[in-house]
Amino acid sequence: MCGFCGYMQNDDITEKDTILAMKESIIQRGNSDNNIYINNNVALGHVRLSIIDIKNGTQPMKKTINNNSYTIVYNGELYNTNLLRNILITRGYDFTTECDTEVLLLLYVEFKEKMLRFINGIFAFAIYDENENSIFVAKDRLGIKPLFYTVSNDKFIFSSEIKGILASKFISPTMGKEELLELFSLGPAHSPGKTYFKNIFELKAGHYALYKNNTLTINKYWDLEEKKMFDDDSEIIDNVKFLVSDSTKKQLVSDVGMSSMLSGGLDSSIVTKIASDNIKELNTYSINYENNDKDFVANSYQLTKDSDFVKIMVKYLDTNHKTIIVDDNSLFNSLYESVIARDMPGMADIDSSMYVFCKEIAKNDEKVILSGECSDEIFGGYPWFYKEHLKKAKGFPWALSENLRQNLLKENLLNKDDILNYILSSKNHTLKDIRHISLDSFENEFKEINYLTIKYFMNTLIERTDRMSMRNSLEVRVPYADHRIFEYVYNVDAKLKLGLRNSNEVVEKYILKQAFKNDIPTDITNRKKSPFPKTYSKTYLLLLEEKLNNILNNPSSRLNEIINVDYVKNLIETHGNELKENLFGQLMTYPQTLAFLIQIDYWLTTYNVKIII
Repeated sequence: MCGFCGYMQNDDITEKDTILAMKESIIQRGNSDNNIYINNNVALGHVRLSIIDIKNGTQPMKKTINNNSYTIVYNGELYNTNLLRNILITRGYDFTTECDTEVLLLLYVEFKEKMLRFINGIFAFAIYDENENSIFVAKDRLGIKPLFYTVSNDKFIFSSEIKGILASKFISPTMGKEELLELFSLGPAHSPGKTYFKNIFELKAGHYALYKNNTLTINKYWDLEEKKMFDDDSEIIDNVKFLVSDSTKKQLVSDVGMSSMLSGGLDSSIVTKIASDNIKELNTYSINYENNDKDFVANSYQLTKDSDFVKIMVKYLDTNHKTIIVDDNSLFNSLYESVIARDMPGMADIDSSMYVFCKEIAKNDEKVILSGECSDEIFGGYPWFYKEHLKKAKGFPWALSENLRQNLLKENLLNKDDILNYILSSKNHTLKDIRHISLDSFENEFKEINYLTIKYFMNTLIERTDRMSMRNSLEVRVPYADHRIFEYVYNVDAKLKLGLRNSNEVVEKYILKQAFKNDIPTDITNRKKSPFPKTYSKTYLLLLEEKLNNILNNPSSRLNEIINVDYVKNLIETHGNELKENLFGQLMTYPQTLAFLIQIDYWLTTYNVKIII
C-alpha cells in the first residue's frame, strides 16, 4: 500500500518544488521509499509501503513499449496478479519484477480502460501515456482506495489524499453553501464523489477518468446490479463460504508479516480463523478503553462487551494476542491527528480510537493486518435492514438527526428546510442508479437500503480505516470487500439474508452464520451484532465539554462563524440530557457530537478554510 500524487498542465514543468511538496504531504502513507518523476508537462510523486517484491517495486514505474513510454503511480493490491501476469505473458510481454504494479501498467498498455474488467483487488492509480499526452486514473469497484482530484486553471491535479492537492498551492481551501450542506446534512458521511472542500472531488467507486487536451472525461465501469438468483439456499450458503474463504486466502500474500484485527464479532472471527488456518503463529489485536470493562453499560445496540468474546476466539485459535488499551488523553488528543489523517472532520473518537489502535499496532513492526469490515453492509448486519421505523424513515436510517443538524447551525445561515431538503435530495439522487427487476416490495426496499448503506455508510467507515491506518504506515486489508462477494450476495433474497425464510425472527447475517457455523464457536455465531466499541469514561466526556466551552467562549473561534453558540452551550450545560437525536446513530451520540464540533473548529483553523456562503 502506498500513496501517490501528480499533476498535468499545458506548459512544460521547469521546477520540482511543487511535486516535492505534494509528495512530502502524504509521506506517512509509505515510509519505505519515495520518488518523483517529471517529464514535459507532467509530474508524479509516490510514497511506498513495501509489501511485495520489496527490492524491485519502486514507483513511479516507467515502461517503454513499441517506442511509447507509460508511467504509473499506484496504491493498492491485486489479488489475481499471477493470473493476469500469465495472460500478458501469452500476449508477448516480459516482466522484470514480481510486483503487481508492473502487471497493472502492462494491462493498460494492452487493454486500455478495458483492463478494469479483469482486475480483482483494491486500487487507485494514475498512468501517464507520453505519446497521447494523457493521464488515465481509476478506482476499484467498491472504492476501498482513495483518489481525489481537481481541475484548476488548465491543470489536472490528483492525490491519494486531499492534503496532496492543497500542498500544490494550485487551489485554495474553500467551503461554499453546498459543502456546508454536505458537512451538516450528511457529515461525517458525504455524497459519493464530493468532499467538504469546494472544487475538490473524489473519484467515485467503480469509475475511471481520462484527462487529455484540457478535458476530464469520467466514466463508470462497474456498479451493483440486480440479477436473478437461480441458486437454492444450500448452494447460496456453500458459495458464500467459498467466496469469503477464497477472498481471505488471496489476501494473505505478502513478503512481510501478516496479522489480524479481532473484535470477537462474527466478521473478524471468520477472517481470523481462515488466516489462522494458513499462517503459523498469527498475531491478533483488539481494542479496548481505559476502565471500559468496569464502566460498560449495555444498551439495545451493544448488549455485550467485545473483550469477553475476544478471549473465546484467542483460546479457540491460540493466537499471539495483544489488546490495545486506549486511555482518555490519547483518545482526546488524537481527535486532532485524525482530522489531519482524513483531511476533513470525521467520526470523532470513532476515528481517533482507530488512529491510536493502528499506531500501537504499527509499533509492533506490523505492516499488514486483516479486518472484518465491509461485511455488515452486504450481509445485512445493521438494524436499519429490518427495523420498520428505520426502514420507513425519510432520510438516511443511520442518521435520523435533521432537527439536531439544523439546530447546530447559526440561525439565518441557511433556510429553514435546507438541511432536510439536502438529505432527501442526496438520497433520491443516489437511488436513481437502481434498476429493480422484482415486483416484491420487501425485496426492493431492502435493496435500496443495501445500496445506500454501501454508497454512504460503508464509504465513511472505509475512509476512516484507510486514513487512520495509512497515517501510521499500516496496510489494512478487507477480505469482505471483494466485488465477487458483493455482486453475489447483493442478489440473494432479502428474507434469506435476514433468516426470515422459515421464521418470524430476524437473524442478522444469517447466510454468513450458516456458512461458517462449524468453523467458529457457537458463542460467536450466536452473538448479536455489536458496533465498534466506544469509551464510557466520564473523564473523557468532561475533556470534551471543557474544550468545546473554551472554543465557544473564544470570539475569534472559527466554529463560531457557523454554529448556534447558545444552542450548543445549552447542550453542554444539560450534559446532553435534552438531546433527542443522535448525530450518526449509535456510533455518534452526545459525546461524539461534541467531538465532531471540536474537529470542525480544528479543521477550519488548521486548513485555513475560507467560508463563502
